Amino acid sequence: MQHIKNLTETQISNIPLAGYISIIHRTHMMHLNHEMKDLNITAGQFPFLMELYRKEGITQDDMAGHFHIDKGTVARALKKMEDNEIIYRQIDPKNRRRHLIFLTQKGKKAVCKIKDIDKEWENRVLDGLSTSERKELLRTLKGLAVKSMKNARENGVNYHEC
Repeated sequence: MQHIKNLTETQISNIPLAGYISIIHRTHMMHLNHEMKDLNITAGQFPFLMELYRKEGITQDDMAGHFHIDKGTVARALKKMEDNEIIYRQIDPKNRRRHLIFLTQKGKKAVCKIKDIDKEWENRVLDGLSTSERKELLRTLKGLAVKSMKNARENGVNYHEC
């Protein structure tokens, strides 16, 4: 509780933008880990599951590129999910060296629960904001994400080397 009081009493300008984003991200991950423990899924696997739900049949490389993270991180997350029978891999008929990734029935059921968990968290965090304020916040955050990625690229950051 003391951390919340300290943050509440801190001047807005005393914490950088990344600090606020970090707090939101970390507390979201903590919430997901707590709520998903019975599903045997971690918050680190959450984004991969959501991407597979949106676009089944993509490759590990596709995921690494989409999330701007290294292939090893993706491989470890997918291996754990495969071991827990949440996903399965299938050889790509167009390129036998690649594997396409799909959700199992167990994975599809888990995604439905996880979406509810995530929506509940989002509603709690955004409680008190009108629909238009929520849309504006998301529009602003999207703009900041795009600018951040452009800035990184302009400064020579190669996401695949991260």
